[in-house]
Amino acid sequence: MFVTVPLLRAIVTMLSRGRFILLICAVLGPFKNATSLVLEPSDQRSRTQPTLNFEADEYVDLPDGFLLGAGTSAMQVEGAWNTDGKSESVMDYFLHLDLNGTSYAAMKPPDVAANSYERYKEDVAAAAALKLQVYRFSVSWPRVLPKGDTSEINQAGVDYYNNLINEIISYNIQPMITMNHFDFPLVTMKKTGGWADERIVKAFTEYADFLFKTFGDRVQLWTTINEPNYYCMNFALFDIPGVYKRQPGDDYKCVHHTILAHMETYRLYEQKYKATQKGKIGAAALTLWCRPNSTSYEDIQAAERANLFALGSIYNPVVYGDYPAALKDRVEYYSRKEGLTESRLPKFTEEQKLRLKGSADFLCFNAYMGTTVADGTRAPHPDIGTMESDRDAIEVGTSTKPGFFGDLFMRANPWVLREAPLWIRDNYPGVPLFITENGWGDERVGADPLDDWPRVGYHSQYLQQLIRVAKEDGVKVMGYLVWSLIDTYEWTSNYDRKFGLVHVDYEGGSLNRTLKKSAPFFQEIGIRKRVPKVPFTFVPGSNDEHTGSGSERILMHPSLSVLFVIILSWFH
Repeated sequence: MFVTVPLLRAIVTMLSRGRFILLICAVLGPFKNATSLVLEPSDQRSRTQPTLNFEADEYVDLPDGFLLGAGTSAMQVEGAWNTDGKSESVMDYFLHLDLNGTSYAAMKPPDVAANSYERYKEDVAAAAALKLQVYRFSVSWPRVLPKGDTSEINQAGVDYYNNLINEIISYNIQPMITMNHFDFPLVTMKKTGGWADERIVKAFTEYADFLFKTFGDRVQLWTTINEPNYYCMNFALFDIPGVYKRQPGDDYKCVHHTILAHMETYRLYEQKYKATQKGKIGAAALTLWCRPNSTSYEDIQAAERANLFALGSIYNPVVYGDYPAALKDRVEYYSRKEGLTESRLPKFTEEQKLRLKGSADFLCFNAYMGTTVADGTRAPHPDIGTMESDRDAIEVGTSTKPGFFGDLFMRANPWVLREAPLWIRDNYPGVPLFITENGWGDERVGADPLDDWPRVGYHSQYLQQLIRVAKEDGVKVMGYLVWSLIDTYEWTSNYDRKFGLVHVDYEGGSLNRTLKKSAPFFQEIGIRKRVPKVPFTFVPGSNDEHTGSGSERILMHPSLSVLFVIILSWFH
């Protein structure tokens, strides 16, 4: 039956609110369970979840052109790890080894993960239901080029990403591709020595060329390598029997070669594709943003060093053509002190410096929690000769073993998205900033997996700080991508840390997708371009959220979120 918009509006006017809701429920009811993707959030309200009145609450408007989205990565959601022509990645190989007796014994390989390889349409439909504007995903290098180079192209893998991109665009969402997100081809590792060997630069550039040629006609937002500063310290340099044995200084070599690979990729695109495809390429870094533990000069300098090692090591070369002078001096000093004849930090040639300068259209910033650091120049460090030890900063109160974060991802430090963007603006003025990861990792034991009220307060608080620096302080912010769109495989936490806006039924094995109760919050932002002000009052270590005083605003019941979006859309 065809019903016009004026007729529907007349129905709304004529019917009482209660009867109208019954009418909508009657219409939508038969379709609720017709698919494994449930687009309505659960209607079981937890006693810990307040509700928000979007009309009455305070809110802040998004800056013009601000993009809201979410992301995933291939290895964390796709599954199909050894099917349809895909070869092994280094992480595939490593996680299928016998890890008993190692620090990584609890890690399980994500052989199936969320099975997004087959269920990608549900993921994209969820992004559309949440009113997101950008979906960031990564291409699995060994899925499209199983030999690591273009001597063999896996058409099944190419078809998968073509279908995914086309599906994203069909919902008027922008695809953003990360070229490499921790799933490096094993065969390329064996051929080149991996990121610790300069031969990898040519291999990556050939891969990037293939991606531009194959997908670039529909993709305008690119990131080369996801957070190489963190990757090179934790993931890229596992000792892998028969494949790789870590050597002193390899973390610096790894970072150096990712920067060169980014540079060559950027210049290739600039020369060969940019004029027709008109895309933009960003350079990514992750930080545990550091504040000084005291007002002492030593602690202030320790915080600056820590942030410089994390962000400056990536951003400085692509903006200015070289590492920060303070970083170079620090590594040189300790290298000489340890008896080395030259710095363990590789040097860029003069030609490379010229090619590096200005090789990023925007800076990708992955940010979660913050920490405080104290001066560590007089403290012993277990890993002398590494990026971690050379920075001479000791985390106070949040120190964890690399790769293991405890409950840190359940904490909120919104000041990170004020202080860090201001630091980036001051050090790299004029270069746009894109928050490409930020999220709340739910690890509450026994909690309702759909009841994610703390996520609303978390993102509200972070977004408010980000909008503030954009509007008041002149930081050029392109957008904000939530990690993650769906619950994903989370490395040392396997499937226990849940960042997703969409629940995936890993426990029951169905892998069905269901919007969580935070959905109306993101729908509000997507539709009205404003962020409701919601407090974050969750206390890590407890399964319940303290909801605060009775004066807090109350939000619409989650089960009415779809109805809310339908009605709202008629009047906009």
